[in-house]
Amino acid sequence: MKKFLSEKKILLESLLLCAIICRAEVKLPGIFSDRMVLQREVPISIWGWAEPKETVTVTIDGKQYRTQASQTGEWSIKLPKYKAGGPYELKVNQLVMQDVYIGDVYLCSGQSNMELTVKRVMDKYKDEILSYENNLIRYTKTKYAYNFIEPQDNSENVWKICTQENVLDFAALCYFFAKEMQTEKGVAVGIINSSWGGTPIAAWSTRHSLEKHKNFQAKLASGLYSNPDYPDSVKRADKMLADQWNRQQLEKDLGYKGKWTQDNFEDSDWEQTEVFNSNWGGSWDKPVNGVHYFRQRINIPSELAGKKATLRVGTLKDADATYINGVCVGRTGYQYPPRIYQVPTGTLRAGENEIVIRLLSSKGRPFFVKGKPYQLEIEGKTFPLSSLWKHKIGCILPSAPSSRSFQNEPAGLYNSMIHPLRNYSIRGIIWYQGESDTGPDGSKQYESMLVNLINDWRTQWANKKLPFVIVQLANYQQRSNKPMESGVAQVREAQRRVTLRLKNTGLATAIDLGESNDIHPLNKKDLAHRCVLQMNRLAFNKTDQVAEGPMVEKAELKGNGQIIISFTKGTGSLKQAKELEGIAVSGKDGKYKFVEAYTEGNQIIVKWNGQEEPTSIRYAWENNPPSSIYNTDGLPASSFQIPISKN
Repeated sequence: MKKFLSEKKILLESLLLCAIICRAEVKLPGIFSDRMVLQREVPISIWGWAEPKETVTVTIDGKQYRTQASQTGEWSIKLPKYKAGGPYELKVNQLVMQDVYIGDVYLCSGQSNMELTVKRVMDKYKDEILSYENNLIRYTKTKYAYNFIEPQDNSENVWKICTQENVLDFAALCYFFAKEMQTEKGVAVGIINSSWGGTPIAAWSTRHSLEKHKNFQAKLASGLYSNPDYPDSVKRADKMLADQWNRQQLEKDLGYKGKWTQDNFEDSDWEQTEVFNSNWGGSWDKPVNGVHYFRQRINIPSELAGKKATLRVGTLKDADATYINGVCVGRTGYQYPPRIYQVPTGTLRAGENEIVIRLLSSKGRPFFVKGKPYQLEIEGKTFPLSSLWKHKIGCILPSAPSSRSFQNEPAGLYNSMIHPLRNYSIRGIIWYQGESDTGPDGSKQYESMLVNLINDWRTQWANKKLPFVIVQLANYQQRSNKPMESGVAQVREAQRRVTLRLKNTGLATAIDLGESNDIHPLNKKDLAHRCVLQMNRLAFNKTDQVAEGPMVEKAELKGNGQIIISFTKGTGSLKQAKELEGIAVSGKDGKYKFVEAYTEGNQIIVKWNGQEEPTSIRYAWENNPPSSIYNTDGLPASSFQIPISKN
């Protein structure tokens, strides 16, 4: 009996101890994990949740720091400043985080160009990427999330080391920026990437800043946004409509029923089509949506038969499934990713091979993007594909039903992907966004929106001088041969003006790094270098090198009819040029005309032969402008629009 009572007592004590231990467990935000980087040379904030009044002990580098949770369970503690170093073990009560470094941490945010992965730029930088690993570069991509009710306190993050296994999923701009910074500073570099493709600036803004704009007030006041079930209910309804459309395209698609993708299919009744210049996809206002099939035959020499290969079919709008000899070699669900498909061993045969593309067009005019590679590559040999394809329509459908993109709604991304990070000390911020705000309304208010965003984020991080690098929109689309209005140029101008209005901000100009046929240019390395230059100036007070291209200061009309453009000090010496492109002048009528111009010392001389007094001057004011003004450091001038004053 005594033995039974003793065992019972032990059991009860064990259960009680277990309960105490379980109750006493602390929780940390998702940003804290193995392999993280903490910011050097500033007090380090550690925070989280525990049982009310619970004692929390933080241990690092052999030192302990204690605090107590509040009556509601929140706790925070500031560690003293640490110099760069590691690896450390960080303990918070029962939680242990391994392989922690102290170095420099940067927040990168924006839309798809900030998300564009290393995988997408492998063609351009393959050798460099495959020959590089670095334990001192750490990266985390904040998981997609939005909330319209209130700012959140937690996010989902996993820190990863720059290895061959991990690096393909790193954002390319972040990768090259971190690589250059780590080499230069010699300390661990941590990148927090909180970005989401296609999102407008309003989604990343605080409710406080948005309430200053009348066009957001009604939406923010809507009761819909106070209902936590609203987004899910809409998404369920949208999914039902999308599923119906997809079922319809499979049911009506003659090619799916008739197996048009199979090898040696009889295609004598298919129409031969020039995919870049014909109207097979309809017009912009009357697109031919539904399913299109394209077939082309290509000859392969016998010695390459059966070999592994790479098929490139450019970029297609919208989704495709691509086949070689009846074997599906790849699928892509939307327009922008380049189609780079690996052809398995044994697929290719000697002589004639058939390539078939099933192109699904859901909305808008379908097309093949001209200027992209369309070719088959086998053991270093290239076999170009013809622009002539046999074409047949599987079915025509109305445009796919629209769906609500809740990630684009105001304040939602700030609440879930920025606010949870506000206590995590960082060295600076890189912002690459604006493509989604180039419409008439968005471009007009972008300057004030960006000013408010920067001020609010700095408030959240309790650092009024937090370095903020703005990546200016790259050149894109076809070049114009006459002056034009441009929402893209308007956003670029807003980005330029913000850096003049707010201290400790800088512009990384990308106006010469874009591609006419791709809104996601691959040259992220040169862009990263320009971000490094600006971050060095802002965060490290490095003034011994020029950080940006010539920044316009003023334009003056002289008595001889010439217009003199001057530039601010500290933005380098002008590269001399006898002819400059992209400069336009207007009179009081507001109609711009291209003018002749050339450099003279550190000024630009503009010839004005107009009959009326010039009032305004522009440079590079279009979607894809010529970039002709550079400094001797090789950095381009930003586009600009400024008034012309009289001398």
